[in-house]
Amino acid sequence: MRKKGYRSIELESKLERRDFLKIGGGSLLGAGLLLGKPPLFGQEAAKAEPPAKPKTNIDEALAVPRTKYSLPGLFPGKVVSVKDEAAMNEKGVDGKVVAAMFAKGMQGLTGKPLAESFKLFFARNDVVGIKVNPVGAGLISTRLEVVDAIVAWLRQGGIPAGNIVIWDRFDYMLADAGFTAARYPGIAIEGLQTMDEAAAEGRSEDDSRWLGKDGRHVSEKNFDLGAYYFADVEAPKDKPYLNQHVFNGKHSYFGKLLTQRLTKMINVPVFKNTGNGVSMATKNLGYGAVCNTSRLHKPLFFDVCTEVLAFPAVRDKLVLNVTDGLRAQYDGGPGPLAQATWYLNTLYFATDPFALDMTCHNLIVEKRKEMKVAVNEHPKYSEYLRYAQRLGLGVADPAKISFTQA
Repeated sequence: MRKKGYRSIELESKLERRDFLKIGGGSLLGAGLLLGKPPLFGQEAAKAEPPAKPKTNIDEALAVPRTKYSLPGLFPGKVVSVKDEAAMNEKGVDGKVVAAMFAKGMQGLTGKPLAESFKLFFARNDVVGIKVNPVGAGLISTRLEVVDAIVAWLRQGGIPAGNIVIWDRFDYMLADAGFTAARYPGIAIEGLQTMDEAAAEGRSEDDSRWLGKDGRHVSEKNFDLGAYYFADVEAPKDKPYLNQHVFNGKHSYFGKLLTQRLTKMINVPVFKNTGNGVSMATKNLGYGAVCNTSRLHKPLFFDVCTEVLAFPAVRDKLVLNVTDGLRAQYDGGPGPLAQATWYLNTLYFATDPFALDMTCHNLIVEKRKEMKVAVNEHPKYSEYLRYAQRLGLGVADPAKISFTQA
């Protein structure tokens, strides 16, 4: 891990600056950066009923005709896991073991050998985006070896290196987690936006890295103003918020990478909690595919993970989800908490991210109970998954989910 990076932290105290940026009148806007829910919101939710849900443009997304690959994908409600205790330990990750796990999982999901499974999802001219989760670099971020196995599969299927993009919302996080050009020659490594950490943390008054001479965020050009998730929620107008979120109106724009370049996507989240919920497949995209998100946490939170995925930029391109559970975290998430991690040494496969998250939600609840962590099993923590089922985006009823170990 980087010397400055993600050290062990005590739950709800001693927060690393990079984990939760305390900016602007004491507000924890860093929650948007980490795609997570600050403890404050959980406390408020326990005190009172949430206000009426703000209006969004979900109906516009649902009105767009679907395609062959639209969620829930080719295998609705099917989740496959592969476990191998030799995959990872305190010495590191065994890439050969992970590659074998990937092959086994894909065969379990598709019923076809790895090479043949490629043809179900891709053509050789596809431009494929691999969405990783670099939060908690070196501790709980997406493992490079899992991405290595996916890249090898795509390359063996005939997709050129130049047609593969490893991406996340924030550029600096990718580098922190080891996703570099040196590791992946010929493959694009792209963040949807830049952010000046020093300015956001109040350590610098120089805004030139993120603020153009025209007074606009330098990353504005990376977002598609014609493709957005609208929510009737005002965003803060201060500069630290704009630095982190690019825009501060009522629109969360999709990255042009998703709307104009990628033709298919593979989602590679990690196995971790966010309070009593999970920060896995749907959250990796719900809060990673669009900007201007911190404003959404309190009034909408988990519903964003359903509604953003309903838009064509995600819904029609997301063909595979592989949850990285080599090292998992049962408490303190979505930021890293070393003492709450363990070697689960499992990969989870699905085309249906909602079935996948419901399965993993129930598994993490079991783990939290095993570790004597107080668990609130209120349905509100998984209602967004059932909401997705009502919208026809996935399967959330455990009785209708096929969960098997390959």
